[in-house]
Amino acid sequence: MDPLVPSDPTTKEYKEWRVSDLDGSSLTEIHMVLSTVVLSYWCWKCKTAAEFHRNPAKFSGRSWQHFVFECTVFLVPMFMALTEHYLYTTIAVLIGTGIYYRKQIPNAPYRADKWAPDPRADSFKQSFAPGKITPKSYLSIYRAEMMLLTCFCILAVDFNVFPLKFAKVETFGTSIMDLGVGSFVFSAGVVGAKSVLPKRVDGKIVAFSLWQQLKAGLRTSLPVLVLGIARFVLTESVDYQKHATEYGTHWNFFFTLGLLPICVPLGLSLCGDLRVTSMALLVVYQALYSLTPLGNWLEHADRTNIVAANREGIFSFVGYLAMFLLGMSLGQEVLPDAPTFKARRMRLVSVLGVWTTALISFFLFSFVLGIEPSRRFANAPYCFWVAGFNAAMLWVFMVIEEDVDSKLPPQLARAGRPAGYEVPVILEAINVNSLTTFLVANLLTGAINMQVETLLCTTVQSMFVLGGYTLMFMLPALLLYRSNIRLR
Repeated sequence: MDPLVPSDPTTKEYKEWRVSDLDGSSLTEIHMVLSTVVLSYWCWKCKTAAEFHRNPAKFSGRSWQHFVFECTVFLVPMFMALTEHYLYTTIAVLIGTGIYYRKQIPNAPYRADKWAPDPRADSFKQSFAPGKITPKSYLSIYRAEMMLLTCFCILAVDFNVFPLKFAKVETFGTSIMDLGVGSFVFSAGVVGAKSVLPKRVDGKIVAFSLWQQLKAGLRTSLPVLVLGIARFVLTESVDYQKHATEYGTHWNFFFTLGLLPICVPLGLSLCGDLRVTSMALLVVYQALYSLTPLGNWLEHADRTNIVAANREGIFSFVGYLAMFLLGMSLGQEVLPDAPTFKARRMRLVSVLGVWTTALISFFLFSFVLGIEPSRRFANAPYCFWVAGFNAAMLWVFMVIEEDVDSKLPPQLARAGRPAGYEVPVILEAINVNSLTTFLVANLLTGAINMQVETLLCTTVQSMFVLGGYTLMFMLPALLLYRSNIRLR
């Protein structure tokens, strides 16, 4: 063994060495693994719609049977895919199950005049009010699925059962955990668009000033920044392992999340079009990185001062801010209620446009200019990859919902749906308290690492611990949801 390589897997030095200099995995493999997320939702949606169609009066999405099915269809495939246990078998089973339940959904009643107005259009016109924002099930599922994957991976990476090719790469490359970090920021931006959209107050449409947006952003940021400080103090006090090239010596992800709401109003004040602002940020940042000595300094500088020591967190913030703004621009398209049924369907085109733009930009930077994605510095190819993937996921969720719901009779297709039909209970609980779930997952990850020698666990022990951990970080969200309490 190389004398410079730590030999004891229980030491901090070995754990830090183990996740250093990783190259990641291919885009094909990453997208293949994450296809299980979409297939899981498709299976659940088809089964739920089939049951609801058979007996709408007795349908209940809150039963124990439904809860067990949700855990089976969402958690088991995730475990199998992210630990490389029977990935292709898992995908095949999900496809077969989805086809089986999809065939159980009867077709919608035959319409002799296919050019006549869709009978569901009237309900849209009657319920629409300018400035009104009602929950969108595809958004809830998309956010909750991204959160579930992120929380699982932050502990799973500490076990041998989790392939290191899925862990964060050192500088250049792609991996599932790299995509997870960016997806967390992008999805937060999609929902964060609500803060800049005009609101309906006392029957009037009200737009908030820059100062009001700054105050609201500061209120949102303070608790997260406090969590960032607390995490830094705790990790230093217990000598917890950390990878300096991830965010820097003192910086952590909570600082990045906490600063975003403060900077967004400033970006809006420069240009009202979020897409223009985000694209300009990425192009300027990438030009400085590639055409000036900045890139070489970021990659190789010694950590001799506070800026150099935390250069990953400080400079990657520019990329994450652009990514957040890209998410907000998409949120402006999909969050407000659609005035007509046709407008609702046209959103599929809008999201597809974002996906296509991000994909073309990614290929331009990566394959034409030869710039590899870098999560470490959140460069332009990385941000466009994350934006394209998330837009694609959201688009597929929307298509699944539109396809399955279009099979229901008009009287079942829009109104009177019981709880548990639109969104699985476990995902809805995570969605309404996503930051709380993320905080609990981080605390549990630290506690488990201090009590369990994760690298010495067998495959069975690892799966047992990860299963218990997953249920434990979901439990507070489920209890809060059951009590109708929404923290953050």
